[in-house]
Amino acid sequence: MIDLEGIAHHKGSAFGAIGLPPQPTQEMFENLLSTELSAINTQEVLPTPDSRLPTGPIWLEDESQRIGLVNIPGDLWKNMRRSKIWFLDIPFEERLKHIVPEYGVLDQEKLIAAIERISQKLGNLNAKTAILLLKEGKITESFEILLKYYDKFYFRSLHNREGLQALLHTVNCKSVSTENADILLREAAAASQTPLA
Repeated sequence: MIDLEGIAHHKGSAFGAIGLPPQPTQEMFENLLSTELSAINTQEVLPTPDSRLPTGPIWLEDESQRIGLVNIPGDLWKNMRRSKIWFLDIPFEERLKHIVPEYGVLDQEKLIAAIERISQKLGNLNAKTAILLLKEGKITESFEILLKYYDKFYFRSLHNREGLQALLHTVNCKSVSTENADILLREAAAASQTPLA
């Protein structure tokens, strides 16, 4: 697994840089990414000495090409867009409960500035309401508006790729939990045993 957001020091949204160290330069990001890829290739090699390719999949979060100020290199991003997608379908309320403690402790002024940056896409009324709720200390209610916006945004992005039906695999999960990794790996293993239709 490669944590693209971790390497980029950005969570990939208007709120992505808040509370994180400065982003690396594009060159440094690509160097760090190359190091991660090399580490995977070194750990899991095919039996032939001249072939240094991973024997299994490389797991990446489905990202836009741009993560804050850095870009995923074009060839890697194109490959990501053609690869299988394992969508963890977690109930909205569970995801909301997960993001409130993570983002709710961040600097309020920076959160407000981020909401203002997306106010046109979010809708001016939604933006004003989210900011007002945040100022009133109603973090869950504010984040509910924001999460609904990001769900719609992600849904459009997900469905804006060729051959989605053949690539998309939905994995139903009850909550945000480390157990989801085991569920995902079991589903992926089962799918790899299934002959293609």
